[in-house]
Amino acid sequence: MANKRMIVVMVGLMIIFAIIFFLAFISLQRKESLFGIGIPVEFENYLIMFLCIGSIARIVWELYKN
Repeated sequence: MANKRMIVVMVGLMIIFAIIFFLAFISLQRKESLFGIGIPVEFENYLIMFLCIGSIARIVWELYKN
């Protein structure tokens, strides 16, 4: 049961990271800041996209291992 719950949580997180990735991509096209953390807009959006891809890859790896 716990394994099934973990898979559901991981897939949910993967969907959330994918949504954040596409929001950052849209913000990059519009030259707008997604979170406004005080760094240049393009760098912030690229950083968010990179971290989302890394997080999705890590989740896929964890799901593959189990």
